[in-house]
Amino acid sequence: MARGEEVIFVGQISDLIWVEERVASLGFANIYNSSTNFFPNSISDVLLLDSYEISVDDDFIAPKNWLHIVAIVDELTPNYRCNLRIHPGLDSNWVGDSKVPILSGPKFIPLRSSLSKNLYEVRQEHLKLKIAVVAGGSDPHGLVHEIAKILLTITEEFEVYLFSNSIFDLPLDSRFHYIDIGQHLDELTKEMDLVLTAASTSSLEFLARGFCVGIACAVDNQEQYYNSLGELGVAVQFGFRNIDNNWILDKERIHSLVTSSELRRNLTAKSKNLIDFKGSSRIADAILSL
Repeated sequence: MARGEEVIFVGQISDLIWVEERVASLGFANIYNSSTNFFPNSISDVLLLDSYEISVDDDFIAPKNWLHIVAIVDELTPNYRCNLRIHPGLDSNWVGDSKVPILSGPKFIPLRSSLSKNLYEVRQEHLKLKIAVVAGGSDPHGLVHEIAKILLTITEEFEVYLFSNSIFDLPLDSRFHYIDIGQHLDELTKEMDLVLTAASTSSLEFLARGFCVGIACAVDNQEQYYNSLGELGVAVQFGFRNIDNNWILDKERIHSLVTSSELRRNLTAKSKNLIDFKGSSRIADAILSL
């Protein structure tokens, strides 16, 4: 859209009203909830495909219908027929099982440029530590609730902002603030000192914005980010959800993130400049050059 190209959104939008409002505000020429309502032009239209669920045999994504197909891929993505693959992960050497050309690594992580407006050249911590706890658009697996239980056992003074749409049954004290997650998440988190979150794309956004980050792995497609961020030493891994759908969280690691300013400084120093806000532009260049 920033290049003057007409961009159309085709797909099932989340049931969350705030997500629908966010998508509607992004400037798409049209939004279709179903592929049956849109008919591509095979001479001019390019499909940017990001899905785990669409069948590889679905007629809508057949190459005959498109000028080019570009697929966003990871280990769990079906082997879609395409002209170019984008792997927005931290491993620049990742190639997957396909021989289709690929662009991978931090330079091709498509973060919203609007996030960069909240960057601080030097991020100064508040005298009373400010912590954001957030796990996706609605906290579907109850991670925020589980982290809150651990934070309640820590006696230090801090302020915690719990972003979730789940109902809490915890006796929260005055340090805790419950906030319905929505479109204002970026603005409300801009002055946080520490973010505890799931190892999703959101964790990369927080790192790029200069936050100290702790991560937990909720689902299979978060494993790569979880492992890579831990190996790079830019985020603290503090737990995962097991095969019985129970959270196994490391209380000591969460405690260290909350109480050790040295640990937080080291993490933010290592993550500085790891991810910039030019990934979307690089991807657009690659698509337009096909």
